[in-house]
Amino acid sequence: MLGLLIPATEIFAQTFQITGKVTDETGAGVPGVSVKSKTGTASSTTNTDGTYVIGIANGNGTLTFSYVGFVAQEVAVNGRKTINVTLKEASTTLDETVIVAYGQQKKITLSGAISTVKAEDLKQPVANLTNVLAGRVAGVIGVQRSGQPGYDNSEIYIRGISTFTSSSPLILVDGVQREFANIDPEDIASFSILKDASATAVYGVRGANGVILIETKKGKTGKPLINVQYDQGVTEFTNIPEFADGVTYLQIANEAYKSSNPADPNPKYSADRISKTASGVDPDLYPNVNWFDELFNKTGQNRRARVNANGGSENAQYYLSLGYYDEEGLFKTDELASYNSAIKFTRYNFTSNLTLNVTKTTKVDFGASGWISNGNYPGSSNESIWGSAYIMPPILIPKVYSNGLNSAIRTGDIANPYTLLTQTGYVTEFRSQLWSNIRVTQDLAMILKGLSATAMFSFDNYNSHNIQRTKSVDGYLASGRNATTGALVLDKVSNGTSFLGYGRTNGGTRQFSTEAQINYSRNFGKHTVGAMTIFNAQDRVDAFAGDFIASIPYRYLGAAGRATYAYDNKYLADINFGYNGSETFAPGDRFGFFPAFSVGWVLSQEKFFEPIKNIIQFAKIRYSWGQVGNSSIGGRRFAYIGTVDGGNGNYSFGNGLDQNITGYDIGDYAVGVAWEKATKQNLGLEIKTLNNDLSITADVFQEYRTGIFRERGDVPESVGIRKLPFANLGEIHNRGVEGTIDYNKRIGNDWQLGFRGSLTWTRAMVINDANAPWPFPWQQRIGRKYGQRFGYTSLGLFTSADDVANSPYQTGTNKAGDIKYKDLNGDGRIDGFDQGPIGYGSIPEIVYGFGPTINYKGFAISAWFKGISNVDISLNGDGLQPFSQGGERGNLLKQITDRWTPENPRQDAMYPRLTYGNDNMNYANSDWWVRNGAFLRLQTAQLSYDFAKSNWLKKTGMSNLSIYFIGYNLWTSSDFKLWDVELGDGKGANYPLLKTYNLGIKATFK
Repeated sequence: MLGLLIPATEIFAQTFQITGKVTDETGAGVPGVSVKSKTGTASSTTNTDGTYVIGIANGNGTLTFSYVGFVAQEVAVNGRKTINVTLKEASTTLDETVIVAYGQQKKITLSGAISTVKAEDLKQPVANLTNVLAGRVAGVIGVQRSGQPGYDNSEIYIRGISTFTSSSPLILVDGVQREFANIDPEDIASFSILKDASATAVYGVRGANGVILIETKKGKTGKPLINVQYDQGVTEFTNIPEFADGVTYLQIANEAYKSSNPADPNPKYSADRISKTASGVDPDLYPNVNWFDELFNKTGQNRRARVNANGGSENAQYYLSLGYYDEEGLFKTDELASYNSAIKFTRYNFTSNLTLNVTKTTKVDFGASGWISNGNYPGSSNESIWGSAYIMPPILIPKVYSNGLNSAIRTGDIANPYTLLTQTGYVTEFRSQLWSNIRVTQDLAMILKGLSATAMFSFDNYNSHNIQRTKSVDGYLASGRNATTGALVLDKVSNGTSFLGYGRTNGGTRQFSTEAQINYSRNFGKHTVGAMTIFNAQDRVDAFAGDFIASIPYRYLGAAGRATYAYDNKYLADINFGYNGSETFAPGDRFGFFPAFSVGWVLSQEKFFEPIKNIIQFAKIRYSWGQVGNSSIGGRRFAYIGTVDGGNGNYSFGNGLDQNITGYDIGDYAVGVAWEKATKQNLGLEIKTLNNDLSITADVFQEYRTGIFRERGDVPESVGIRKLPFANLGEIHNRGVEGTIDYNKRIGNDWQLGFRGSLTWTRAMVINDANAPWPFPWQQRIGRKYGQRFGYTSLGLFTSADDVANSPYQTGTNKAGDIKYKDLNGDGRIDGFDQGPIGYGSIPEIVYGFGPTINYKGFAISAWFKGISNVDISLNGDGLQPFSQGGERGNLLKQITDRWTPENPRQDAMYPRLTYGNDNMNYANSDWWVRNGAFLRLQTAQLSYDFAKSNWLKKTGMSNLSIYFIGYNLWTSSDFKLWDVELGDGKGANYPLLKTYNLGIKATFK
């Protein structure tokens, strides 16, 4: 016996024991991870805190770490007795769950069109969450038209625009309709975009424009995990317009004046004035002002700080978060002013989510979150400051006279932009948003296995408080200098208040939401079944309504249901319905039924697929059809009720006696108003190949939107209706394709390569716009894409007087160098009947994005490119139409030198012949002034290092530490150079988008 035991004891003593901990990317321990010897039979599982112990035959083996939802890892032991591992989330695993309407579903059994965004991809150095979506997920169209702090929302559309009315998607945060622009992405656990009818039909009259579902983080069982993060950024404008200097302005003005007044021997501006402007001998009388240099600093800054904690026991888990964001704009201030007119935006975010397991079958989730913001702005609006910079030429007045008096001109609508920025006081804006909800979930397995019930109540409160402390100042205009003293001779041209006034506006809403839901989910062998039915209601009140109608609550009420079935994860079916309505519609017609279904087939589960499994590991086809509604129809609220207009209806009697009698008239006609109805179809394909490293998803979709609420434009004037009624007449057909590719490859233990790309193309065609037919086919809006531009078609520039004489008549005085237009109807004259389709429009048809990710040990580098195409920009407004209003009004872009002249008669010049006054059709709406608005932008570039595996880290009390650099909007490629291409139509007179250089550090304590 002893002889047998001694060798066994020796063998046991030679067993190599390894301990360690498995964490996720946040540093939290991962329980239940399988730890195995690759060559032997030894195995273990991590404890609740992620620790493990395993014994293997020797110290030269290899361990494998695997867990559902994470990328499996193989780690060589190499004689180490402590091995800590960080598992990375497997974003493409089919076992992961996806948040869907009123629940969640395994990705493999999903048959609707739903996309998800990683929360990490949303963490960019910007305040507004809407600005990072476009291009990152297929099906989302987005453009940002302003970079003004606090007012920089992007326009977001899911699968384009399908209606003449509101196309904004429904946003649900933790199951409640809410805005998401000001959410801190650090608090987001999941972000889903629901696109087809099978995914959105349960939302009934609110789901036609797509749905965005956001779930905030909740606590996890375990020791407290604390994350601390700080970011510091430096900002600058991406691109701003450049104006011609004063000398160029004077010379160009002379040229334009001579072109319009050839008989006048005198120039508009003398050579002496031009010379003195160039020399800068007297900036008070001969100014040469670059207004943008006087208005803007070169750089601004933003910064962000966050701290959050989560943890808890088996019966109670918590997640607490506090965030701070601060941004200083690029407007200059007057250091001598007794107030601060700087543009600044500060926001505080807070989130508190608590989960209580009251009993073994009862769970309570309570959440309270929101944000508080404070904005500081100049006393004059951003639009007026920018607009004045475009209107005020550089040669009229200095920003301030040398004696300290404020400069101004006599013309009332042309203001000194520097005075507007620094001398008109300041505006402060306080906004706050509070969200609260409580949800109780009861497991009813004692009645029926797989059955559960949920009830939720939510109260949200939003308030805004705006204080205007504004003023005006005395304005002076210099006419010369005193011959004796040399002092300026000044005329007072405007009187100011010289003291701050006071104004206040308030706004806010209160919203109550309730829902009650029953769920069933069960597996029967190869059969997986699920069902859900829900009742919900929402009541939103304008707390500061200005009239009786506005004070009436906005209400939604309805029920919805869903049934799902999957056989062997191979054959999938999903049936949905929504039955709900809105107070907008007449009693008896307020509710509608919205059905939808989807089916899916996982081909790769079939036996016939086995021969190609080594090439394609997974393949699924899905199809959906359904109807959804849109109750945000625009027009007048409660349009089913007619109104009486008293005192505005004038009746004329008699023959030439002009006897007008005031009386009553119909204000608005009562009409049978209903919701818009969207009938949608979707066909999708999902593939995984290259050993599951490459995922490809593609969808083809179409939508018919009918019943769009439109004012009737087809009622002839002879009917005698003063105000045309509305009706559900509009129709639009939208179609498109979208696709996503996702590649992730681990090479050895140290390298990981990734690439992601998405593409969306949509086009909406007008089927019925409720307007009367146009006289000519090229004028028709029906049959054209929604948003189609219309204008004149240019044929180049006139080359000679004979060319003008032999061309159709155009209004005004036309000469060589003026734009020549196409006579579409052949009547020998150019007028409104010759305006046809030009360009694409201001909303892009194509949005795409792509970017690589490379990880090596603790280093990571990534980039994301965003692009849009099939979009254009229409140029118009002061600064783009030189001297179109005659006199000294309107700045000139520096591109003014690219113009047609008799000495340089170029057909490809930007500007046609310059004139002084609008005496021709050069600045009529035409394709001459339409520019390609496509661009490709390096939206994000990131470099980081993670110290998670550093031995010294534990001594500091940290479980993880990372430092990183993020560059945002670093580079843009576009044919359009006048201003930031994403600002779109007009003259670029808006606060530009920002380029950001950000350094950050994040530490995790446990």
